[in-house]
Amino acid sequence: MPRRALFAPLFVAAFLHEAVAQTGEPPALSLRGAAQLGSSVPAAVTLPYHLEAERLEGRRDGPIVAQGEVRIRRADDQITADWVRYDPGSDTLEAGERVVFSRGRDRIEGGQLRLRLTDRLGRIEAVRYTLYDEAGRLARGEAEVIHFQGRDRYQLEQATYTTCAVGQEDWVLKTQALNLDYTRSLGNARQVEVRFLDTPILYAPWLDFSLDDRRKSGFLTPSFGVSDQRGLEFATPWYWNIAPERDATFYPRFMSRRGLQLGGEYRYLARHYSGDLGVEVLPDDRVADRTRYRGLFHHTHRFDPRWSGSLHYERVSDDRYFADLASQVRETSRVNLLREGTLRYDGGWWQVSGRLQSYQTLQDPAAPVTPPYRRLPQLLLAGSRILTSSLPLQLDLQAEAVRFDHPDSAKAVGSRLDLHPRLSLPLSTPYAFVTPRLAWRYTRYDLDRNPDPTNPSLPLGPLDQTRSLPILSLDSGLFLERDGEYFGRGFLQTLEPRLYYVHIPYKDQSRLPVFDTALRDLSLDQLFSENQYSGVDRVNDARQLTLAVTTRWLEGTTGFERLQATVGQRFYFSDQRVYLPGQPQRGGDSSDLLLQATGQITDRWRLSAGLQFNTDAGETVKAHLGGHYRAGPGRILNLDYRFINDRYAAGLDQLDVSWQWPLKPKWYGLGRINYSFQESRLVEGLIGVEHNAGCWSLRGVAQRIAVSAANVSSAFYVQLELRGLTALGPNPLEVLRRSITGYTKSDEIDLP
Repeated sequence: MPRRALFAPLFVAAFLHEAVAQTGEPPALSLRGAAQLGSSVPAAVTLPYHLEAERLEGRRDGPIVAQGEVRIRRADDQITADWVRYDPGSDTLEAGERVVFSRGRDRIEGGQLRLRLTDRLGRIEAVRYTLYDEAGRLARGEAEVIHFQGRDRYQLEQATYTTCAVGQEDWVLKTQALNLDYTRSLGNARQVEVRFLDTPILYAPWLDFSLDDRRKSGFLTPSFGVSDQRGLEFATPWYWNIAPERDATFYPRFMSRRGLQLGGEYRYLARHYSGDLGVEVLPDDRVADRTRYRGLFHHTHRFDPRWSGSLHYERVSDDRYFADLASQVRETSRVNLLREGTLRYDGGWWQVSGRLQSYQTLQDPAAPVTPPYRRLPQLLLAGSRILTSSLPLQLDLQAEAVRFDHPDSAKAVGSRLDLHPRLSLPLSTPYAFVTPRLAWRYTRYDLDRNPDPTNPSLPLGPLDQTRSLPILSLDSGLFLERDGEYFGRGFLQTLEPRLYYVHIPYKDQSRLPVFDTALRDLSLDQLFSENQYSGVDRVNDARQLTLAVTTRWLEGTTGFERLQATVGQRFYFSDQRVYLPGQPQRGGDSSDLLLQATGQITDRWRLSAGLQFNTDAGETVKAHLGGHYRAGPGRILNLDYRFINDRYAAGLDQLDVSWQWPLKPKWYGLGRINYSFQESRLVEGLIGVEHNAGCWSLRGVAQRIAVSAANVSSAFYVQLELRGLTALGPNPLEVLRRSITGYTKSDEIDLP
């Protein structure tokens, strides 16, 4: 229920009481949602009242009458009327014929006013109001009668509310009776009707609501939509405000193709802990012919300033639960559902944590995945501190003890202990830096089984193995700069060469299991890392040097970076001898050449490009070219092309284009096309239109997305947003913000 504008007319009486009686008490009521009418004077300060009239009559202990353009002012408040009469004997105030209360742009008009001041009993007739919030948004309406039913209690008869401009009655909320009780911060309305373009679209025989920011139990705005997986769907959430720190939401959801789904979420928040519990059940899915469910529990707890912990558990009934039933596209491609418990201790410069972790893996028959290992349990230790005050000698420590388990008998299982201390001495000046680092990596395996991946019936190696490796690295760089002039403008150009050397001796690791290790993608960050593998199970042998150069063009007057470009390559002084099972050995004496550039070419165009080039084969491994055009809010175009050569990795050849652009005044076109040339299919397509009429917006969005190798999901969203009241229909804003970088709601754009 829209409250802020409907309540405002009630304050006429409170102001008149203070203006005429001059008791010195602060106003009993304060306007909510209309900052211009809020008091800017502390309640303890009593300001004088100024009364102007063409004629003023009265006698001691008798009625006081002011007539002819009566004006009462106090600070920025002003009230005018044709006449005002106050009778001290009956404590009754009367005013008419035209009562106008104003402050700034806000204006409240009424007809005859009669009020018994002490009891606050009375009425005012023919009320009209026009109010503006802090952002300058309009709210206006009318009421036939306002009844004053005691201090801070009111009743409005035949009241209306809209945020449309005067003369534009596109939508109007009408209520037969509106009761407002500020003593309990509660309100209720009877016979509520919302009319849009003179057509009833929403009706409620009775509504109750809170008069402040406190939560209130009751039905939330219903939502509806349509998709090819679920058909026509309709949900009516009900919110239960259990306590200030606990609440729950129940959301029955009807899907014409599948049936009635029942769901609920319980949330709790306390000083030292918080969490939520969610359950969804579809008793009899008419398409899948089975009961389907989802359960989610999450809890975080801080026991004291040093100890904390968390629990997370999620489960669904079947592999296609999200693909069939999720209403948010980002959930349709979920694969691994986390189950985890953690416990942490913060020791200041060091931290220790433990966890139990497993997953439910959802399989797509057309593209099966290998479930990840379970960690039962895992203990982690990390620390960092400066050892001396004279030199910045820094000690970093990482340690792990973990047991891996897997249901596949062809997978190795067992325990792993890993220690990785590092000593570094970072030295720097304004124009250079150098950081020598010495590290040691010790890893021990105690395995229950270690089958050969090529022949699981045979062991790969001993069940107890160790690996010990020293690691030496040296990182260094320079910062050079010069002034120059390009295109008639002054620039500061930098040149930043960087050298990074790593030496790690060879250690045979071919018989070690692979629990959580993979080859990292080559990138500029990876060029400056010791180990090309993520995880612990492989540490590459290395005698290698990375050389990279970065240059920047900075505007001389503002320092704004117009262009940044980096080129880098790693050079090997020995052949590769450590690699993962099934991975080919590296050929050549250098890595691929990496080039990366970004630039704000003009005030509207920003471009980015990247290239990974195999200098030995003379061909492109990866390429990326992107552009972002922004001519202001609601005028954006995003272009992105990505290519991965399928000779080196899983191939990719995709063009991604998205946009938001005005079609004509108040109309915007929206869209995204993500097309795979390699698969000759649309990965994601979105087309939509948005209309902003000032006090309401209409959004229509159609989306089609590939949720698996063989399945696609289509959805259609239509949302009508009545500004300052509610929104009807499924909310497409999350989809639009995820799909269109830089998307802006039309009501946040100043239309020409």
